[in-house]
Amino acid sequence: MTIRRVACLLVVGVLAVPACNRGGAGDDKKDAKDAKEAKDAKSGKDAKDAKDAKAAGPADDGGEATLQVDDGAAAVDGPIPPDTSAVFFGVEGALYPLGCFDKAAKKLLSGEACLKMVPPGTDVRIASKFSSFPKKAGELTEPQCLAGAGKKVAIAVEGITEGADFVYGAWPPSAIKIVSPAGDESTSSAKTQLGEDKTAKVKAAINAAGGVGDLQINQVAEFDLDGDGKKEMIVAAFIPDPKSDESYQWSGLMVAPGGDLTKLTLVEKNRGRPDVFEVRGSLDLDGDKHAELWLRRQSQDGSAGDRLYTGPAGTWKAVGGWTCGAD
Repeated sequence: MTIRRVACLLVVGVLAVPACNRGGAGDDKKDAKDAKEAKDAKSGKDAKDAKDAKAAGPADDGGEATLQVDDGAAAVDGPIPPDTSAVFFGVEGALYPLGCFDKAAKKLLSGEACLKMVPPGTDVRIASKFSSFPKKAGELTEPQCLAGAGKKVAIAVEGITEGADFVYGAWPPSAIKIVSPAGDESTSSAKTQLGEDKTAKVKAAINAAGGVGDLQINQVAEFDLDGDGKKEMIVAAFIPDPKSDESYQWSGLMVAPGGDLTKLTLVEKNRGRPDVFEVRGSLDLDGDKHAELWLRRQSQDGSAGDRLYTGPAGTWKAVGGWTCGAD
């Protein structure tokens, strides 16, 4: 997916400094004072212009401001779970709920229950990889990935397909703070080339989970999922099917507690399917100090779906179904 940075346009105003008449000591002092005042005025205007340009956001081809850029999720005030109910969304041309926390029931929920928490006109927050933006929730609508299916299982948001490549969203807006996206480096060769010893440990765990063959690691990400100061290692891998280019013999995603690859636990797997897995981020949606994992399942035909998994006791289970009809 191509991510476009939303950058601020700095408009620098230039003030002309009047020419000085050299005519003696008195004139020299006046000239120096005038020059200093002009410099100060220019600096003040430059700072104001820069501030105004940042608030206005990037311009389109007609020079009109489009999206407002802020300092990111850290600047959003307000409660987070378990002190509030909350909904976490993926973005499919609309806000598609991946899961929610009901404060009164103290439960993680999915689907229609999440949609009911966010009535039209409610403030939400949507995020690209680089910034987050305030928006208003609209009416129920079809997500783009289910266009024509007649399933209004997402929330419309004006401008969600314009100006930035939005990835996720949250209600209330302050809940955006609990999301930790996986970085692009997690799929780089520098991360996925683990070396012989570590790869052997991953292969042993995958063999135990039913995967035998030419192992290929497609992602290694790290998150502190339980708040103990030690990062868990999330490993996504697949084994090509030697009999078919259109499927994998095995694909899956596992978690190593505290980074210990001898204790890898399975989150999800497929056998004989054209899909591979990737962790997109983590978030503590219910505020129990054990973060959920946000997974994406990508097929060779380009289709994809997202899903949340929770595993406070070390055994992972899904929160709701795969989005976009993935099964």
